[in-house]
This record gives sequence, structure tokens and C-alpha cells, in this order.
Amino acid sequence: MSKNMTVEKTFASAIQNHQKNNFKAAEDLYNQILEIDPNHIKTIFFLGTLSVQTKNFDRAKQMLQKTIQAQPNNVDAYNNLGVVFKEFEEFQKAKDCFEKVIQIQPKHVDALNNLGNVFKQLNEPQKAINYYQKAIEIEPSYINAHQNLMDVCEKTNQITELKDAVSNARTFFKDNSIIKLYEGILLSRNEKFVEAKNYLESILFETKEIKNEILRVSTLAKCYDRIGGTDKAFNYFKKANLLSQKTKIKNFDKNKYLQVIKIRKEFFKKSNIKKWPTLKQPDNEPNPIFLIGFPRSGTTLLDTILRSHPLIEVVEEQFMVEQLINSLNQLPNGGLEDLKEIENEQIIKIRKTYFESLESQIQNKNNTKLYIDKLPLNIIHVGEIVRIFPNAKFIVSLRHPCDCVLSCFMQDFELNDAMANFLNLDDAAHLYDAVMNLWTQYTSIFSINYHEVKYENLIENFEPTVRSILNFLELSWDDSVLNYLITAKKRDRIATPSYYQVTKPIYSYAIGRWQRYKKQTSNIYPILEGWIKKFNY
Repeated sequence: MSKNMTVEKTFASAIQNHQKNNFKAAEDLYNQILEIDPNHIKTIFFLGTLSVQTKNFDRAKQMLQKTIQAQPNNVDAYNNLGVVFKEFEEFQKAKDCFEKVIQIQPKHVDALNNLGNVFKQLNEPQKAINYYQKAIEIEPSYINAHQNLMDVCEKTNQITELKDAVSNARTFFKDNSIIKLYEGILLSRNEKFVEAKNYLESILFETKEIKNEILRVSTLAKCYDRIGGTDKAFNYFKKANLLSQKTKIKNFDKNKYLQVIKIRKEFFKKSNIKKWPTLKQPDNEPNPIFLIGFPRSGTTLLDTILRSHPLIEVVEEQFMVEQLINSLNQLPNGGLEDLKEIENEQIIKIRKTYFESLESQIQNKNNTKLYIDKLPLNIIHVGEIVRIFPNAKFIVSLRHPCDCVLSCFMQDFELNDAMANFLNLDDAAHLYDAVMNLWTQYTSIFSINYHEVKYENLIENFEPTVRSILNFLELSWDDSVLNYLITAKKRDRIATPSYYQVTKPIYSYAIGRWQRYKKQTSNIYPILEGWIKKFNY
């Protein structure tokens, strides 16, 4: 048998196995072909496609790029490569790939849907909605686009639009579990918690996508929490977290983030700091302002209230401090050690990088405005920040430690090394302890200009609490802060897990929630007891 005949016979067998989802057998056969003919382009493409399906994204990228080099108009290769870039969180590259597909084939529904997903990640929900709707217009039975449309409407608090999207999807699907899921979510968003609970518990999914089950279970947990079913609520939250661990491609390491904290705790010691030369921030340079705190401590509510003031703009959940840290890592000693004797030229460059990054995120540039950098866990980088910006200001959000930790456990976060600690209640408590120990250390060794705001005071004594923040920022009172709900509802997408809560009038339901879960929180109380006393709770 000739080489070509062997290749074609093996390729036919590989495709057959691939179509039957026998991925291991298919991959072995594809590899056999490439040993015989390393440039067999059909095999390279299908191996790239299979690698996407099996989540081997490094190999998928290699194979698909090779395909595109040989076949510049292969729309499926571009589409799959876009999926790979999205998984790597290289959203601009993903966007370029999907746009290339649409340029070649304007009615490619997968690419339209995928482009919508990219815009959702880039916090441009209206563009995302437009692409989902285009995909649905072309293929009304495309369930993925319907689901994504419903999801983005819910996450941007467009409840009327969510209702319309659910109703529209229902016209194309008589009995579909995904549509039922969003019908249940809609009931929950309308605070019909008993109805929502009953409806969601009746759903059996046709396909076994874990993300749908996570959404169902986490919504059920919230419903039971609101109707007082604490045991069932807690068990559902626990189940949602266990499921979340199974869905993640990357291996997030909760201990890695704790190590980041430990390194800073060792480095930023009074015995080290007192030897450092004093740095002065230039008089003509603005003093950056940071909104920090432990996650779920009320930072998003503070953000929404403050951005209601005409002279404040908040840059939300962007990683500008991370870029500052990366700039430090480029210095001769590779990071923290360089802070000891950092040269003026270096520090000017790092400050410039930060302000350029900040400016790129600002929507409405105005010299009279104060710009606030809001990212809660920047609290662990206060040491680096005050070394680079000695005159920086910090608004620190606090909440009862038990409520704060419990709320983190109950929240479906996008996982990373830090958030991986919230999948377990004990881990969340230990992280809180580590973070607050570091913050306390910072305040003991640096002269930090900060103002603490308790979430509970914000809820129960709104105006005096907000006035104290504005005084700290050297701003006059403005009645617009009383209308923060209008600000919240005008925002496209609140890029935090609190997107739902902050569009509601201030309520005290979440204050003291941990008391209803005393049985479940008994193990973490000893870990947090010292902080409860320190913060006068």
C-alpha cells in the first residue's frame, strides 16, 4: 500500500472516531498521520479542532496557526483559534479572529456568537447583545446565542430585556431546560423566591453542561437564603462551589495567593523600612486614590455612590496596580527588592505607566475630577503603592468579618488564585485573616492616608457616612449621591459579583446574615474573632 493510501485510510478512520467523540483514538490516528506526513494540512486542522474540544489549548493554538498559514481563508480555523485566545484571556486577539471569520463569511453564526462573548468579557454588553441578536436572526434555533443573550441581560440588570429575551427564546423552543433555567432566574430577580425555587428544582437538563447546573444550584441557594431555608441554602452554595471546581481549565492554586501575601509580610517589616531613603511625590502630580477592602465588603456599593458625585469617576476592577507591579518586576532585582533603593528615574517611569493606564480607562476626561482606582484586593499591594505614591489616599471598606467571609463563600466568582480560596468556608476565613494581618502591618509601619468605611454604617447612617468620605476626599456634598440608584441602573455592566444588589434600594437584609448560619460558621468564628473585636463589631 502506498504512503498516500495509508494516510488517507488512517485519516478516514481518525475522522470517524472524531465524529463519534472517541477523542483518544482519533488523536492517536492523527498523530500517526503526522509522523508519515508532517504537513498533512487536513490532519493539522482537525487535530487543532480536537485539541480545542479536549482543552489542550497550547497544541490547539499551534495546529490552528499552522492551518491558517496554509489556508488563509479557513473560517473554521480562525473561529477555533479565536476560542483558544479567549481561553487564554487574550481578548483582542480573539476579537480579531472572529472578525476575520465574519469578514469572509458574514453569516457565520458561531463567530457572531463568539464575538458577542468577547465583547461581554470586554465589558461592552451592548455590542455583545447586538452580535447575539444577529446570530439569532440568522439561525433562530441557535440555543447558545439565546442563552448568552439572556445571560448578558441578567448580568446588566436589564430585566425587561431579559423578559423579552426569554419570551423570544420560548417561541423557538417548546420545552427546553435552558429556557426554563432563565425563566426561574427571572422569577428570582422579580423576588418571587418560592415560585423560583419550585420551578428551578423541577428542571432536568437535556445536556450535561456543568455551567448550567451551577447557575441553577446557585440561584436555588439564593432563593432558599431569602426564604429562610438556611440548611438547604448552605448545602446548595456548597454544591455550586464543588461544581465550580470541575469546570475550570486552569489549575488555580489557593496557596499561591497566600504565598504572595506571606512574601509581603516578610518584606515590609519595620526593621527593613526604616533603612529606606525617603521618596517625595512631585507637587504637580495628582495623588492617586484607591478603593480597597476584602471582597464582598461593600466596595461596589461605595463605588456606585461615589461615582454619582459629579466630580468623581471610579475606574472599576481594572488591573492597573498589577501593571505597576509588573513594571517593578522589570527592574534589576525583579521586584520588591528594588523598592529599597529605587532610583528617581525609575520611579518616574513607573508612575507614568500607572497614570497612562488609568487615563486609558477613563470615560469622561475632566481635569476637575477625582479618579478612584477600585479593586478590593489591591489591599495586599498597599506596601508597593505607598512606596511609589507616598501621598496616595485609600478608602478602606470594612464589613463584619463573618458576614464578609460567608458572602464570599456564597458568591460565584470568576476563579483565580485568590478566589479559589472562597470555594471553602475555612479557606475563605484564613485568607481574610492573612489579608487583614498584612493591612494592619502596613498601617503600623507606613504613614498611610486612609479612611475606613463600615458597610453597616453606610446602610444604617447613609448621609453622615458618605459626608465623611467626601470630607476625606476634600469634596463638598452633592445631593446627586442620594440618587446613586439612578447611576447604578444607567451603568452598562457592573463588573463585580454585586451587579444585582447595588441596583436595589439600600436594605439591611445582608447585615448579620452570619447569625442565621451560626451552625455553619461555628468553625470560622475562632479564626475571625480577633478581627471582630479589632473592628469593633
